[in-house]
Amino acid sequence: MRIAIIGAGKAGLACAHELERHGIKPVIYERNGYIGEQWAHVIASMEIVDRPIKNPMAYVKNNFAIKIKSLNKLTKVVHRAPHKITTIKGNLGYLYKSDRDKDSVKYQLYSQLKNTKVVLNQVGDYELLTKKYDYVVISTGNPNYTKQLGCWQELVNSYVRGATVAGEFDPNALIVWINKEYCKNGYAYLTPFSEKKASLTLITTDVNEKEIDHYWQVFLSRENIKYKILEEYKMKHNLGIAYPRIYKNIIFAGNSAGGLDPFLGFGLLNAITMGVAAARTIVKGYSYEEQINHIIKRNFELKKFREAFNKLNNKDLDNLISVIGLPGIKHLTYYSPLNITQIGSLAIKLMEKLKSINNKKK
Repeated sequence: MRIAIIGAGKAGLACAHELERHGIKPVIYERNGYIGEQWAHVIASMEIVDRPIKNPMAYVKNNFAIKIKSLNKLTKVVHRAPHKITTIKGNLGYLYKSDRDKDSVKYQLYSQLKNTKVVLNQVGDYELLTKKYDYVVISTGNPNYTKQLGCWQELVNSYVRGATVAGEFDPNALIVWINKEYCKNGYAYLTPFSEKKASLTLITTDVNEKEIDHYWQVFLSRENIKYKILEEYKMKHNLGIAYPRIYKNIIFAGNSAGGLDPFLGFGLLNAITMGVAAARTIVKGYSYEEQINHIIKRNFELKKFREAFNKLNNKDLDNLISVIGLPGIKHLTYYSPLNITQIGSLAIKLMEKLKSINNKKK
C-alpha cells in the first residue's frame, strides 16, 4: 500500500510511526528544509483540559508506542486579569519544547521513524499525490488545503506575535494574561525554556498583520514587560472545524482537521492521536470518526467556553480570575477528576436557557 503524508508535523510523524508498526513505508512531503518549528517556543499540556488523561505522554506511550519526553512539569499557573491575579499550584500538566533541537517534540517523533522517506523542501501537491498514492494524509498544521477543498469552517481568526526572551523565570510556571485592551478575545502567555530563557506569546483575535504589532506594544507597555528580546515572530493563527475529515482518498489530521481546541488552542495530544487514528483507518479499516470522536466532542464543549468568554468585558475577567482563586472553586477546577469542559459546557447551556427564559418574562 502506497501512502503519502503532507507535512512533517506532530500528526504527520505520528501517522508515519503507526504505519511503520504495520509494515508500511510512507513518504512524507515537508515544505521546510528541516524537522521542527520555524520559531522556537514552549507549548503547554494542562491536566484540566486533557482529563481523564492525567499524563498525556504516558498515554501516548501505552497506546501508540510513541515516547515523548517533556521539557518540565507544570506546577504553577499564574492568571493575570487587568486588576486581579490568581496563582494555582500543584501537578497541573507538562511543558514541551517546540523548535528544531533534538529534544523538541517533532524531532523526538522523527527520531523514532525507521522506514519512512522524508522529502524536505517539497510542497505536497495533493491533486497529484491522490493519483499516485492509495491514500494521502494531510497534516500541514494549517487549514489551507482544507479550505481549498471546501471542508473548513472558521471559528476563531487571530494573529500571533511572539518572542524568545531572556530574564529570570520559574521553569515550572505558566503565566497567562487576559485583557481586552490588547488581547480582545485572545490571551497572552509566558512559558519557560529554562531559568534564563522563555517564550512570550500574544494571541489577538480579529486583527491583521499590522494591527498585531500595535497590540504587541500595548501588551508590553500595559504589563510593564521589559525582558530582553532575543528573537521575534508573527503568524496567522486560525481555529476551526473541518468536515468532512475524509474526502475521497484524503484524510485530514491534526490542525488541518480542526484538532486545535477552539478555546486555548492546545493541540499536542490531539495531533498525535489524530495522526495515529488516520493510520489505523488506512491499515485496519477502523472508523476515523469513532476514533477521534472524543476530540471533536471536547472541542465543541470548549467552543461553548469560547463563546461565553467572548462576551466578557475586563470587569468580568477580573471577577472570573477572583472566582477561580476561591478555595472551593479552585479545588473543583484544578484538583478534582471531574471533566470540567463537559460540566462547564452544560452549565453554560443552562445559563443561556435561564437567561432566555428571564428575557421572555420581561
